[in-house]
Amino acid sequence: MKVFSKHFFISWILASVIMFALSFVWHGFILNDFESISYSMGLFYALASVVYLVIGFVLTFVYAYIGAEESKTFKGLLVGGALGFFIYLIAFTLGVSFKSNGMEHIVVDFVWQMAEQGIGGALVAFIYVVAARHAKILEEGN
Repeated sequence: MKVFSKHFFISWILASVIMFALSFVWHGFILNDFESISYSMGLFYALASVVYLVIGFVLTFVYAYIGAEESKTFKGLLVGGALGFFIYLIAFTLGVSFKSNGMEHIVVDFVWQMAEQGIGGALVAFIYVVAARHAKILEEGN
């Protein structure tokens, strides 16, 4: 199965949008972190959109590269969770965060980042599973 297929691009964009939306709900409504942003919200949304498109691309590429022919939603969840782990390490190391309320905040944000990317990975895997089943049905019909 080739890496850059139609379902690759669908997975990439949908996962990016879903992860961005989850981040918006988490940081905008649940934690109310957006109050601490010191620059324009337009710039924040533009940069966040680019970041989530990159995260979605990496997530989809890694998932497709490691074996889409063995598509399992749990595998997508694990790939996404691992990516979330590394993304948070990078953000933490660079000091990119909204608020710093001690170790409890770090742990909760860390777990959230892994869950957010895990959900994105599960969505990617789900789309690959549906695409594989669709291809199988089309093969059997011929």
